Amino acid sequence: MNAMNPQKTNDSKAVLNLGLNDGTYMPQACLDVLKSYSSRTDLRNYTTADNDPLREAIAEKDGVRPDQVFLRSGSGHILKQVVPWLIKKEIKSSTARIFRHLVSKNGFPIITPRLTYSKVPAKAAGLGLTVHLMPLPPESGFKLDPNHIEDCLRKQDGLVYIVNPNNPTGTVLITRDELEPLLQRYPRSRFWIDEAYVQYCDPSQHRPLSDLVSKYDNMLCSRTFSFAYGLAGLRMGYLLAPESSVAELNAQLVDYRFGTLKERMAMAAIGDAEHLEFLRNECAEQRKVLRDGMASFEGVETFESVTNFILCRFTDGRTASALYDAMMERGIRIKKFASYNGENFDEYFRLTLGVAEENQRLLQTLEQALSALK
Repeated sequence: MNAMNPQKTNDSKAVLNLGLNDGTYMPQACLDVLKSYSSRTDLRNYTTADNDPLREAIAEKDGVRPDQVFLRSGSGHILKQVVPWLIKKEIKSSTARIFRHLVSKNGFPIITPRLTYSKVPAKAAGLGLTVHLMPLPPESGFKLDPNHIEDCLRKQDGLVYIVNPNNPTGTVLITRDELEPLLQRYPRSRFWIDEAYVQYCDPSQHRPLSDLVSKYDNMLCSRTFSFAYGLAGLRMGYLLAPESSVAELNAQLVDYRFGTLKERMAMAAIGDAEHLEFLRNECAEQRKVLRDGMASFEGVETFESVTNFILCRFTDGRTASALYDAMMERGIRIKKFASYNGENFDEYFRLTLGVAEENQRLLQTLEQALSALK
């Protein structure tokens, strides 16, 4: 889903950001928290220095221990801080890895699917690090074959980064039964499962993997409050990792990571028992509306999704860049994908779900823009 989030472009035109991954609805419990602030002195007091109440609530919810919870302002900041730190730490742990890094920047490669959250492989490639992109063919419904992970890890250890469900395909890439044998067989590799969108999944169809952090020292899991909880404007994310890693990461930052209001909002969000079921039902309904509407456009293919966005592909030679420009002229920003590591994604674009009236506006505007591209 996507909040009504108009921004200004250089020509001062209001833009509806249906290409960003913002959530739509915050939990009712969060709204109740906001309503409780009515005095000019309500925000004068700090919470605990290390946000103990929130870390304990997250630990209980995700099946880990409180000292395995690392908090930061948004999961993007976590990735930017932790990925370079982790790779550097792993390279320095072995003379052989140091040698490979000095010779070929291949001391501890990143292993990730071909079509995923691009900032991780793109940043790594930009730094000269080795990135192994695993196949993720649309013909298979963007299914990730665990054998491809194993093929890479048999050659050497590395950081396996998997967004699950995946951004931008909207599909579950790996299950518990597929991941656990890899965690056991390759203890010197690291497995980072980014569960930014896992709350959109029906737990009866996909069980979250966060609790595996308490069982395996080579497992990390990141989460965010931005999407399913509709709190992107507060910038709150967290990483679940071994206690020693969390201690080292915390030592790099100051205390009081989240202020009192942010902590209360986060705790209210994960404590709202009705919110996620409501959200999943709304998303399922609006995904169907959007995919049914897109089916009337020739030369455009859409793919199944379990998240708050839908991946689309041109099948007639048109490009996402051209559509992006045409949509921006009409006041809506969609998501296109930059090339990285020798891969090109010109034919793909992603649409983030909005509330019902936003989705109707999106379909009407797409009809105009696509007609203009013929």
